[in-house]
Amino acid sequence: MNRIFSITAAFRVPDGTLVSPFLNAKDSQSDLPFDLLDGFSLAGGVIDPNSRSKIHVMPLVAQVTFVRSGNLSVRMKGLDDAEPYVLRPTAGQAVFTEPGVFFQLINDGAESCEVLYIVSPAYVFDMSPDGAVLYDEAVVLEENWESLRAAGWRAAQAMPTPTHRREAMQRISETKEKNRSRTDHGLAG
Repeated sequence: MNRIFSITAAFRVPDGTLVSPFLNAKDSQSDLPFDLLDGFSLAGGVIDPNSRSKIHVMPLVAQVTFVRSGNLSVRMKGLDDAEPYVLRPTAGQAVFTEPGVFFQLINDGAESCEVLYIVSPAYVFDMSPDGAVLYDEAVVLEENWESLRAAGWRAAQAMPTPTHRREAMQRISETKEKNRSRTDHGLAG
């Protein structure tokens, strides 16, 4: 593919941070061919100064959060961890989050923290034309750490399953193929 990819304007996602997906063929909003990449996806991110994301979990994918600039604290609690712990990567360092881990991005500094998210397999996001989210790999939790502890580390929100993921990928693939076919036949408008 004869193309340069770059981080563009970011938008606020449900966890409260800013994200700019720029190399993700499995995102229904992307103009990339569905079969371009399966193994991973890339997105830029910004965590505002003196802020923290909501706690979230990605049950089916792993994420590397690479700090491009600034400082970050990542509070995490894995399935086998008795209690949450905090990692503090600085510029040029990364944190790995396994599937099913609760995590929260924290920027206690006065400067924005810029990150690169590398997700494997590729992050799947499916949104209908009217803006309804049909599938999202990340589940943003309304609970805080104390209420999660009190609930035995069980989130109240429903978690996506491999079946939900496959169904979303099928929809995205079919929509992209239909759009490509329309464009190939001069029907785009």
